[in-house]
Amino acid sequence: MVGIELYRVTVSQLATNCYILKQKRTRNALVIDPGADYGKIKEKLDSINAACKVILLTHGHFDHIFAVDDLRNKLTRVGIYKDDEHMLYEKDVFSTMVPYDPRPLYPADVVFDHEGRYKIDEFEFNVIHTPGHTRGSCVYVFEDCMFTGDTLFRGAAGTVLFGGDEDELNESLRRLYNYPGDYAVFPGHDAPTTLSDERESNPYMRRFKR
Repeated sequence: MVGIELYRVTVSQLATNCYILKQKRTRNALVIDPGADYGKIKEKLDSINAACKVILLTHGHFDHIFAVDDLRNKLTRVGIYKDDEHMLYEKDVFSTMVPYDPRPLYPADVVFDHEGRYKIDEFEFNVIHTPGHTRGSCVYVFEDCMFTGDTLFRGAAGTVLFGGDEDELNESLRRLYNYPGDYAVFPGHDAPTTLSDERESNPYMRRFKR
């Protein structure tokens, strides 16, 4: 990404990937999926002399959102796709599985209601709605980088066991398979990959090869 430095911090009991995108010419940073461990995220931001201005959430599961309110301040804007916004303030089945559930969190500042190009502060990106893992799962595309949350992993795809829909997930994966071009893929868990590698080797993707 031109003009942006990318960092990864592993957070939460489920080893969630939290990503920091920092503008090279300013201190301004965008954070994707601050799922827990605010101290670790803040330590990284401080080490790179960055200030969080934008938070984007790929979906509303607890391991991707629990540090949102710790990280945000009056200048921070939080974005999430409309179908998962309610997860910021409604407790769910996961609330009984974790030691502490901070919800209700404050509402999102930006609720994405359609696919397309968005700009928040100085950050520009595309939003692809990818329901399946959750109804409001989405993928964020910054230039040649794709942040896929729990929709697409290296060699795997997201589960539908917690409120998901298998048909919707399959359709979302098909759309990603057919998305034009190649991208570095940064998933919500595990290691980065590329879209071209997943098209060729991921069993959940290569079935769409014509």
